[in-house]
Amino acid sequence: MPVENARATLYLLRHGEVHNPEEILYGRLPGFRLSERGHEQACAAAAWLADKPLAALYCSPMERARQTAAHVAARQPGLSAVIDERIIEISTPYEGEPIEALAAMGWDLYSGNQPPHELPGTVLARVLDFFEHVLAAHAGRQVAAVAHGDILVFPWLYAQGVPPEALMKDKLQEYALPVDYPATASIMTFELAGSPRENLPAVSYMCPY
Repeated sequence: MPVENARATLYLLRHGEVHNPEEILYGRLPGFRLSERGHEQACAAAAWLADKPLAALYCSPMERARQTAAHVAARQPGLSAVIDERIIEISTPYEGEPIEALAAMGWDLYSGNQPPHELPGTVLARVLDFFEHVLAAHAGRQVAAVAHGDILVFPWLYAQGVPPEALMKDKLQEYALPVDYPATASIMTFELAGSPRENLPAVSYMCPY
């Protein structure tokens, strides 16, 4: 079926809470796994998805995303997670910086970035590429994917008809998100109807715990 005529439902999850005792921005740094609470959150998300007949499960290559996806797969017989680089964590020069300092900046991890670090539009473009893949490969089906906070935020803004910008992250409730920022192991449901570059998806948000 041509993508322009396809429909699919995508459940886009944020990974569970991360063990981060030093409270730094871990970004793409290795070695950051789910905390005990993160495993509990991932189990709650998996339980919410358990009655959904998922045709596929994707995840970012980061350890925390793979661990979260493993909980989802455990409730979906015969399904295993496929790693997809298009939904990996953002590339930012602020990895390793204290969270407190970044919060004071309004979580602007993008202004002034140069390659290989990303801008909001760069992130959105690869996420929309992933959405196109879901439509082409799984038309008429339901799919889940485990990614990261901004990987949820930017397509949410896009679905509201707003081109994402860095400073929007500090005021997401002005753009219809019911929370300040997507909770760990929260789920955005994107209803894709034709190419998302031609037709804005409908989207809803929920936290399963």
